[in-house]
Amino acid sequence: MGYVSEKRICQSCKQDFTIEPDDFGFYEKIKVPPPTWCPECRMIRRMNFRNERSLYKQDCDLCKKSVISMYAPEYKYTVYCNDCFSSDKWNPMDYGQDYDFSKNFFEQIGELFKKIPRRALYQDFAVNSEYTNQAVSIKNSYLCFGGRDYEDSAYCAQNFLVKNCLDVDFSHKDELCYDSVRLVNCFRVRFGYYSENCMDSWLIYGCRNCSNCAGCTNLINKTYCIFNEQYSKEGYENKIKEMNLSERESLDKVRKEFWTHSLNFPRKYANVKNAVNSTGDDMEQVRNCKYIFSVSEAENIRYSFFIPYGGAKDSFDLDHVGVGTTESYELHSGFGNSRVVFCNRVYYSHNIEYSDDVYNSENIFACAGLRKKSHCIFNKEYSKEEYEILAEKIRKHMDEMPYKDKKGRVFRYGEFFSIEVIPFSYNDSVVCEYFPLTKEKILEKGYKYKEPETKNYKPTILAHQLPAIKDASEEILKEIVQCEHMGRCNHKCTMAFRIIQNELNICKILETPLPKLCPNCRHMERIELLNPPRLYHGKCMNTGCENEFETSYAPSRPEIIFCDSCYKKEVY
Repeated sequence: MGYVSEKRICQSCKQDFTIEPDDFGFYEKIKVPPPTWCPECRMIRRMNFRNERSLYKQDCDLCKKSVISMYAPEYKYTVYCNDCFSSDKWNPMDYGQDYDFSKNFFEQIGELFKKIPRRALYQDFAVNSEYTNQAVSIKNSYLCFGGRDYEDSAYCAQNFLVKNCLDVDFSHKDELCYDSVRLVNCFRVRFGYYSENCMDSWLIYGCRNCSNCAGCTNLINKTYCIFNEQYSKEGYENKIKEMNLSERESLDKVRKEFWTHSLNFPRKYANVKNAVNSTGDDMEQVRNCKYIFSVSEAENIRYSFFIPYGGAKDSFDLDHVGVGTTESYELHSGFGNSRVVFCNRVYYSHNIEYSDDVYNSENIFACAGLRKKSHCIFNKEYSKEEYEILAEKIRKHMDEMPYKDKKGRVFRYGEFFSIEVIPFSYNDSVVCEYFPLTKEKILEKGYKYKEPETKNYKPTILAHQLPAIKDASEEILKEIVQCEHMGRCNHKCTMAFRIIQNELNICKILETPLPKLCPNCRHMERIELLNPPRLYHGKCMNTGCENEFETSYAPSRPEIIFCDSCYKKEVY
């Protein structure tokens, strides 16, 4: 069947969006109707299902011991500690219920999700890493979120294979790195951005195979450079001493100079490597992909965010998904899946719809907490024939009795979960990092907003009173440090924080000043260095070049943006 592009109006933001012919082909293939929300609003809705950093103390609802949980107590979800959740002390099938055709589907699924126990934190193979979430294989680490294979690290997010790192995000195979974003295979890099195979450097952007460099941008195979100028080994060492980067005041001055200096150099329209017929940003080894961000090893993927190493193919609208996911749609978090649609947290499963927290299962419709089950609807098991008949009846009922939320948005079969089903507030979830909104805008759009908790910390030392790193002793570990922002920001500032032992050790090794901001404020300042998951039409700014492209650099930004070929000519 031949399809043509169609413009539609998004139910959420009321803006036009286009459904391409290939999109229609995909929706028909997996037997779902076309979306009524635009790609960005769909991404925002899925991101709202992911809370990483907002942690609370509460009691396990089974064993009653105190635990750290990602669920705000006032929302009254049933929360089990990880030991209880993975035990045989409860059975998710005990919560099974008949479908009620006199009630709306989305109201019923919300009720089911509310009563079925949830894991306090998503962490697997965690050793001495209590305060971590959404992470796998993590050892001796503190406040690390997302990703896997952390060791002796703190205040990190979305990394893979990092060791002895502090305040590092979206990086891979790094050791002894500090306050950096998007590093690959780096060692002893402080304040590094979008750089690979670098070591013993400070303040670098877009560098490759460099060592002993400071304040540099777009360098390849260089050593002993400062602000892109070549020095001798002795000259470099003397200049570094003169710059005095271990002192906060000196570092802040040089950091400001570095960012101003970096604007003199072109940036590539997108951070891409081995991308064929694809649009987006932060892509590597992708083919035939569109509107994707932070995606590696993928094929025929559209409208998706953060698909790390392991790959996915023939799927639309994925977030935090990978490792062999195929023919899936509107899925937040999962891997090893095929034909999983409108779901949250599904793993190694097949033919799953409208479900939450399902593992190693197949033919599941509207269930939660299941393991190794098949042909279940609302946590009740049926024969194959009964399952297929009832599931189809429910799909038709979802169209005949659609749900309408407080903003007038209509939810039929083919829509992701309604906002009311989401267990987190907008400002507790990761969506506020990439699409920040004021309280008024959050409520206006119909999302939950949680008032910040009052912090009763009593600082014992102000940020500007912190000692120089060379003078810092273990006595500093006893202090409660007042965050320099003091809550005057939109970063979920905790107002105060402590210096931990490993942090002190690493700062001494790297000769970096102790931080003046709390971990949340530091994280948000790094996130603000990333381009948002949004595309604009752009044109190469190299004189004489007419190449055009899709870029995440907004037209109003100050950076010089080059196409791929012009960037390579300039840099290489």
